[in-house]
Amino acid sequence: MKAVATALAVAFVLVACNEPPTEVGSALINDTTRAQQVNSTQLPMIVATAGISTPSYLFNAGILFIGRTPELHAATLLRFTTLPDTLGWITAGDIVSARLLIRPHRYVIGDSISNMLAFSVHELQRSWISADSAGQVVIEPRWYDLFSSGGIPNPQYFSATPLAVFDGSQKIPLADSLGDVEIPLTQDGIARLAAWLQAMPDTTRRASIYGIGFVPMASSTVVREFETRPTGSAVGELVRLKFIYRRSDGTLDSALVFSGNDATFVHAEPPRDGLLAVQSVVRSEVALTLDLSALPPLDAVLNAQLALASDTTQRLAGNGGIPTTVELAYLDSTANVSFGFVGGQLPGSARFIVPNIGPLVDYLRQRKQARGTVLLRSRNFRLERLAFWGASAPDSLRPRLTVTYIPRPGSPR
Repeated sequence: MKAVATALAVAFVLVACNEPPTEVGSALINDTTRAQQVNSTQLPMIVATAGISTPSYLFNAGILFIGRTPELHAATLLRFTTLPDTLGWITAGDIVSARLLIRPHRYVIGDSISNMLAFSVHELQRSWISADSAGQVVIEPRWYDLFSSGGIPNPQYFSATPLAVFDGSQKIPLADSLGDVEIPLTQDGIARLAAWLQAMPDTTRRASIYGIGFVPMASSTVVREFETRPTGSAVGELVRLKFIYRRSDGTLDSALVFSGNDATFVHAEPPRDGLLAVQSVVRSEVALTLDLSALPPLDAVLNAQLALASDTTQRLAGNGGIPTTVELAYLDSTANVSFGFVGGQLPGSARFIVPNIGPLVDYLRQRKQARGTVLLRSRNFRLERLAFWGASAPDSLRPRLTVTYIPRPGSPR
């Protein structure tokens, strides 16, 4: 926040400073007494805004989300990669007990007072992860493949009978250091575990073990974060399946199975009143279309500042607070040129400022016929939401671009 404030202060000093340049700099620095300013209220420089939501997922990201609130639904799929292939003789009657172990984090979003997390665990009925011809991982479904409206699980992906249920009667504390949550498998879950173990010695049959899905229940009031392990890392507690079984001689033994791949899918309801969401995991962004062709002839752009108004009543905040910075990005894929800018919230205000996008203004005017679309993005890696007013809002709430410039010599002042 201090960096944003410093950048703003520097920009304002540049505009206001009219001291004569030194002899050394006199041939290089324009006389700022000629500086003028124009904004998008006077000229139509921001011609359109639109919300963009790209259905996405988190894959082997080191965290996963499970839960449900009125605005968010989060589900996780995973598969176990260390099921033993030496226990094919086991039947359901040989398994004494089985439970899932999953490690929660302190992070929560939703009604943390009631702190009600409820979900069921289902066997997956079809493949959800594969590899392309280059060997790259491909996650096949998106939220709308997995769930219908209202968060109802698609029976093509999820078994009807749950393998385990976490009904919310056990509250996960909001503490910095938390132990495992243990979720016992039902008798149906134990029967399916036995079927997996019986299938493992057969390479054809084991290919049909697709994993499990954590499905949020309607009684849930929060989304919680859980630990897993990022790709290529040895740090992080994976989801585990621990079971105790009886050998043929009557002795008891145990096995611990680890998850190998996980993917979280999140559905977010849009904010009200046509507000535009900026939200990380669900990849909600705001596209602003700029048309700078109405700008007068310029000798130099001293500063270009973008101001955006947010609606604090439509924010979604987790227990880590609400983001106070955003990112503005532009990509010209044809020329492999990109720009990135960081904006910040003004203290005590609902307004965000991106202090100097002058280089982008110059690039669009010089290379792109003064037109281009920029994306406003979250810099947060969780589920918080900011909601911004768009181009159709009242004047005082619309995004505003202010350009401070020096007119070209001989142009009207």
